[in-house]
Amino acid sequence: MMVPEINLLPNLEKQKSAPILVYIGIIALVGIVIAYMIFLYFQARGEIKQLNAQEIELTSKQTQLQIELDGIRNMNAGTLEQSVQFVNHVSYPVTPLIDETQALLPEHTYLRNYQFGEENIEITADFETMSAISNYLDKLNVSPYFTDVQVGTIENFDLAIGEQNEVNAQDKYQQLPRYSVTISLAIDFIFLVGGSES
Repeated sequence: MMVPEINLLPNLEKQKSAPILVYIGIIALVGIVIAYMIFLYFQARGEIKQLNAQEIELTSKQTQLQIELDGIRNMNAGTLEQSVQFVNHVSYPVTPLIDETQALLPEHTYLRNYQFGEENIEITADFETMSAISNYLDKLNVSPYFTDVQVGTIENFDLAIGEQNEVNAQDKYQQLPRYSVTISLAIDFIFLVGGSES
């Protein structure tokens, strides 16, 4: 007679294999999370280095621009200060001078430009003849508004009448030679301020 085999002990192999797979899965998952966090750490560390370098560069640019701005402000302040001093120093009536230079002009003469300085006035005028220039200079020399008259430049140019493309013998008679003269006039401030009113 055969004796049946009865195994009352539980099957241990099956119970052991299930928890090992769970542990392996958990360890793999934790490893993946740790690897991802390490990746994020190094990526953030690289970005921080890059941002620090950008911050240093921007700070350097800001310092440089601040120095340039301060320089421009100082230059403008100096220019403004110099302008105020110039205006205070050069404050004199110009209308009598303009009126005088225009009143003494010969006929067919045109004033082109005025430049006022601290002690003189420079004018540019167009004349028809050299004798007109000479007469104008004589009148300026005897004017009580000016102490000295100096001729800067005399340039001649042709003033053409109408549109002329070719210059031949007949057209030459249609051109008027003119002279552009720059004259510097030293101002007599005593007469300008006091004497001109009386």
